[in-house]
Amino acid sequence: MRIETHGLSATAGGRTILTDVNLAIRPGAFTGLIGPNGAGKTTLLRLLAGLAEPAAGRVTYDGRSAAQVGRRALARGIAYLPQSGPVHWPLRAEALVMLGRLPHRGPLGGITAADRAAVERALSIADAAHLRGRIVGTLSGGERMRVLLARALATEAPILLADEPVAALDPGHQLACMALLRDTARQGSGVVAVLHDLTLASRFCDRLILLSEGGVRADGPPGRVLTDDTLRAAYGIAVHRGEAGGEPFLLPWHALPSPNSVTETTR
Repeated sequence: MRIETHGLSATAGGRTILTDVNLAIRPGAFTGLIGPNGAGKTTLLRLLAGLAEPAAGRVTYDGRSAAQVGRRALARGIAYLPQSGPVHWPLRAEALVMLGRLPHRGPLGGITAADRAAVERALSIADAAHLRGRIVGTLSGGERMRVLLARALATEAPILLADEPVAALDPGHQLACMALLRDTARQGSGVVAVLHDLTLASRFCDRLILLSEGGVRADGPPGRVLTDDTLRAAYGIAVHRGEAGGEPFLLPWHALPSPNSVTETTR
């Protein structure tokens, strides 16, 4: 599935968040959606998923609107992982992951062998198989996120949209999750993830889309997006760069003074 935005704009609380965004999301690439707080990353992800209506412009899926594709077909084509999904019932983790298979079942369809196999694969890939019997409400934030990731993976959709998938994870699981998302893309899926960690984004993503000041400030490979000038303009930071194991990395190092700040001199 190919997702495209055409002149997309969005508002919230009477404030314009995004203006005239034109993007194409294709299978086979891991795209990081980055930008400062309030730049519209979650809003854009929800628009891509068909979960919100734009103020202007449109989103198409293989050239068709969400209405033309149909909700069930769209749910099979796009798996969406929110920042934190509320679970209102005392479900076991395995039952929650099984919800990812709902788009593949008819109104009266029962759980099939294919559904069970997909859930087993997803639990294993997300390192959550040992959590299958736990009630979701008893899980830690990191454990919960891995179960929610497994639910998204169980859909086996060609596009995976993930909102801050590593935010609640410890460093080891952050690295494992990013490697998993990268491998998922290399196997042919399109993966888009909202990320705040620029070090992880630069190391694992094939493409970065930087949102700032209502639009797309930069779009391309990490090395072309994460330049000193761009990071200074978008985040107001300077970074430290280095190399480890033949791979370049960057670390946010210190905040820079705002160009609009006024420094008073005392005599």
